[in-house]
Amino acid sequence: MKNFRSILFLLTTLTGAAFQAQVNDTIMEKVREEYSYERLFKNNLTSNPANMHGARKYSITTFKLVTEHTDTPNEIQQKGKGKNLWGAEAHSLQMLDPKTTVWGSASYTQGKTKHMVWNENADYDLIYPYVAADSVGGDMKFENYSFSGGYSRAINSYTVGITGSYRANLSYRDIDPRPKNTSANFSLTVGANKLMFEKFRIGAYAEGEKYTQKHDLSFVSNQGFPTIYNMSGMGNYNELLSGKLRQAYYEGWSYGGGLQIFEANNRNWYLNVGLKKLILDKLLTEYTDLNASKIDEQRMNLSLGKLFDTGKLVWGIFADGSITERKGTENLFLNENSRNYIQIGTVERYNHKITNAIIKGLLQIENAGVKSSLAPFFGWIQETEKYSNPRSVVELNRMVYGADYRWLKTFSRDLALSVSLGLSVTDVYKKNALFNNSGKPAVNQMLQENYAFQSSDFWQARVDVNFHFSLPVIKNAFAGGKIMYSNFQNGNNTLFAATIGAIF
Repeated sequence: MKNFRSILFLLTTLTGAAFQAQVNDTIMEKVREEYSYERLFKNNLTSNPANMHGARKYSITTFKLVTEHTDTPNEIQQKGKGKNLWGAEAHSLQMLDPKTTVWGSASYTQGKTKHMVWNENADYDLIYPYVAADSVGGDMKFENYSFSGGYSRAINSYTVGITGSYRANLSYRDIDPRPKNTSANFSLTVGANKLMFEKFRIGAYAEGEKYTQKHDLSFVSNQGFPTIYNMSGMGNYNELLSGKLRQAYYEGWSYGGGLQIFEANNRNWYLNVGLKKLILDKLLTEYTDLNASKIDEQRMNLSLGKLFDTGKLVWGIFADGSITERKGTENLFLNENSRNYIQIGTVERYNHKITNAIIKGLLQIENAGVKSSLAPFFGWIQETEKYSNPRSVVELNRMVYGADYRWLKTFSRDLALSVSLGLSVTDVYKKNALFNNSGKPAVNQMLQENYAFQSSDFWQARVDVNFHFSLPVIKNAFAGGKIMYSNFQNGNNTLFAATIGAIF
């Protein structure tokens, strides 16, 4: 509760900043910009903090309370079968003067992940495949905190910017097996851009991030406990280290950067290229920080877009693509006794590569207080995951296509309704798998169930409604709800969310 009060204090501070800003924008102008697909497509440029200056026309502060309930029987087992959560968020961007922009955010979330097995860690997408795992698992409670802030200023033909963020996570279970995971991220990004020939800007940025996770697993029952596996990818595990180790420490750094070029006035065209590298070690703290494994991941992304504005009609085309390759290296040990392990070698066995590309369109029409936006898309994803010895391979090729639609009606200076609809189809047109079936039966079953989900076709529908209003006791408020339905051959996933908040 003490931490939650601290979050609320910061949220109140951010909200209060909006009242001090010297701007005369109406609330509805801010609402219309907030829901603009045009603005969202251009957000690729804000990976460079210098580009936050000029990213919006209006200063804005939002505060909201959120609750969300998801059921995901169709999911890999390491991520659980759904979540129940609630939280509070505040975001603020203020233009202090024509040359200076500041922004910040804070959030607090708590809840539980339902029936999570074969993973006793936090942040699975970051540290996989080197997780502690067992076949029992259960619900995992969690609390998340995050803070961020940034500053951008124009100096003659240059604009410079800096932003930083901090995120902390606590996850735990109150019954056996009892993991306790505490993780933290701290990131810092600096960037600049320069106006060229009064026509376009060229920008560059550099970023760095520090990540840590402390993992501790305990048991209270004296009736025995399941085998704890030290997983190494695709159902394989370290036989020597499994069943014994209950503590681990993950430590890593990521660094990268990018370049952008974009039209200076309205950012009606842009090109963005980014690179990022992650190095993450898993240390066994019970054995004097023995280095058990290492992750080496590289990611390259490219995005570009062009908008055409004819007044009441805006249309455009955008493309995004990325290549991510994760390599996993295991250290080999000889154990002289139960407490003394000697490293005798290193071998790279795990590889996971994902290549994706997506093309999006935009058609936006505005007339008589109504803005309608249609954004169709078509994408392609190629994924290959493999383990070298014993050999295991999963190959998946997917097509993704669909469209998003938003209807925004402004009724008055303080009354508006936003309705957003989405429909998408994921078609797995090529799939192949080879598993090492020499492991435990429970491990083999997990692999087969995960593959059945990963190789499934499905379609997804979404409805998101937000109503903005003002009452004598509640000014500039909004309330909303979201429903998402995903249909698989063997069942469906659902999401229900509700939001209430205020915008200034």
